Amino acid sequence: MSEHPFVRPKICVIDDDADLREIYLLNLSRENFDAVLAGDGEEGLAMIRQHRPDAIILDLQMPKKNGFEVLDEISRDVKLRGIPIVILSNADDQESFKKAGKFETHFYLVKALTTPQKVVKILREVIR
Repeated sequence: MSEHPFVRPKICVIDDDADLREIYLLNLSRENFDAVLAGDGEEGLAMIRQHRPDAIILDLQMPKKNGFEVLDEISRDVKLRGIPIVILSNADDQESFKKAGKFETHFYLVKALTTPQKVVKILREVIR
């Protein structure tokens, strides 16, 4: 996170659900975060490379590149590897948990069991 007190932390939200992206954009803005949005993994990786966010909110089930493919690319890129990642997905099965656990992620949240306020609280923890 930036040392400058007026710089808002930047969060990249990668999810194919446009309504969910909008909800997170509004909530993050209200909580003094800047957000960049992507509708699929391919677009998300481009946004991450362009904006160098302080943290990433990542869905797993998306078109073009799914979240696991995004995690794989991030893990192989020295410049991106240290960015905190919060998985926010409807995939709540053991296989998805195990597969995500092979990558350096900070939290795995199930959409149906999580509120935007909880995600904001977690983001504040991971980007200290």
